[in-house]
Amino acid sequence: MKIYFYLFLLCLGPWMTYAQVGIGNTNPNPNALLEIGDGTDSGGIILPRVALSSLISFSPLTSHIEGMIVYNTSDTGDVSPGFYYNDGACWCRINADVDDDDDDDDIDSVTLGTDQLISGSTFADIPAMSVSFTARKSNVMVMLTGSGLGYTSSISNLHFQVYNNTSSTIVGGTNTKVQNITIISYGRNSPTIDAIYSTTTWSTSFSKMLTGLSIGTTYTLKVQGKTTNVYGTDGAAIYPVTYPEDNHLTLSIIQ
Repeated sequence: MKIYFYLFLLCLGPWMTYAQVGIGNTNPNPNALLEIGDGTDSGGIILPRVALSSLISFSPLTSHIEGMIVYNTSDTGDVSPGFYYNDGACWCRINADVDDDDDDDDIDSVTLGTDQLISGSTFADIPAMSVSFTARKSNVMVMLTGSGLGYTSSISNLHFQVYNNTSSTIVGGTNTKVQNITIISYGRNSPTIDAIYSTTTWSTSFSKMLTGLSIGTTYTLKVQGKTTNVYGTDGAAIYPVTYPEDNHLTLSIIQ
């Protein structure tokens, strides 16, 4: 019995002496717990292949384990084949190319596709300017950019706001001066007011971190607009069809 015990210790000795382990490598890097191959290999490593059901479900594991890396083989819901790591609360896809035009992109956006005139004094939805996304993180960046023209005979303030339709809350917004009229006076003894009309442009932008999201929940954000009259007929034009080179309105969600 003692002989077998000594043989066991003899075999275990190298593992007890060195913290590094090499597979196909007799001299593993001292900074690595495990090094596979010695640089002359022609093969690779295959990570565990599992079928995930969703980002928030730990299945087929028994719980979320921070640092776990797997290759997902299923294509269902919000997961598709590829590498995923677990952050302790959900699965996160490891993207090789964030510019790929598929459902795994990190950017969800919508751009105005019709000519619109904003002239109401209360906030109203801008047609087709809403975007839905499934939260992969608890915080996302919301960005709104736009440019257009002042409405004829108008001096007003143009207001945009991004509205979270899921939680019924306002994310944030902008306030931009819109002017399409220049007023001058002439005459020394009896000043007279005259109006010279000219087309002026406007532009606006807004960005804010939206926090406190529930991972796996689908949210819908939409753009609303209104104008506040200062002089003349209040209004602001966004004509992406008529003037596609410099008129636009785009809402983006980055996560």
